[in-house]
Amino acid sequence: MIKERTLKVVAALGLFGVLVPLLLLVVPLLSNSYDFILEHGLEIITSMNWSPYDGEFGSLQFILGTLWVTFWSTALATPLAVALAVFVTELVPPKAKTFFGTLIDLIAAIPSVIYGYWGLIIFGPLLANTAYPVLAGLSWVPALGALFSTSAISPQCFMTAILVLSLMITPYASAIIRNSYEMIPRELVEAVYALGGTKWDVIRINLGYIKSSILAGVVIAAGRSMGETMAVTMLIGNSIEPFKPCLLCRGATITSLVANEFEEAMMNPAHVKALTALVLILIFLGSIILALGRKLGRALTEAEIVA
Repeated sequence: MIKERTLKVVAALGLFGVLVPLLLLVVPLLSNSYDFILEHGLEIITSMNWSPYDGEFGSLQFILGTLWVTFWSTALATPLAVALAVFVTELVPPKAKTFFGTLIDLIAAIPSVIYGYWGLIIFGPLLANTAYPVLAGLSWVPALGALFSTSAISPQCFMTAILVLSLMITPYASAIIRNSYEMIPRELVEAVYALGGTKWDVIRINLGYIKSSILAGVVIAAGRSMGETMAVTMLIGNSIEPFKPCLLCRGATITSLVANEFEEAMMNPAHVKALTALVLILIFLGSIILALGRKLGRALTEAEIVA
């Protein structure tokens, strides 16, 4: 009885320890920007006119830029993460698995400013001198024209930020997928081989077995991508112009805008409140991604049970 009560107390403290920091984060942000949101209303999410000193706080381009970067970086990172997890668990010799696993963890631990600096000094200029002119030449293609249509090629653009960010978030998703892959029952693998299956049959069936974990890795990667600040700020170009669905164009995300303008915003209370409102929008977007991920994960689990 005492152990049961102790367990309940510990569980309650754990819940309390999660809710209190969340409330301490959201409530002050909401109270700081509440009157600003009431005053400007839907302008924040429907207009692309951003000029704080003129009293214009249209932020749609930053919201769309955030979703644009998150979508493409996650789309690129997901197959890389799956391939990396399969490589380490299935294709690497047993004695080398620990080495490669540790290497992936070390890559995940590299500070984002290092990725940003590498992208700014080496990777971005390399792409701007080689791949980007080729991609810009595809602007006449009907289906791809909008993606690569730009008036000026720059090493700082959506594409550079997306590519570097996809490299950054791949180890996070891969770690989750790899851990689940290693927990697959050995009996399942042996049954596939007993039926005459090949190594690739085993990999295909195993990936289907852990598709819920793959989804979890994708959600984690998307959240990491959406919240990344330093590398994106260094690589995206930080343009406040209206958003265009172009990978070679300069742009901005919510995090890069906050990082760039917070210091000068301290001179203008309305500017600070606008940035605070954008932070709340970012939290809201992250919550939506998490909720959709959980719902889809639950649907996948139920489908597995039915099957």
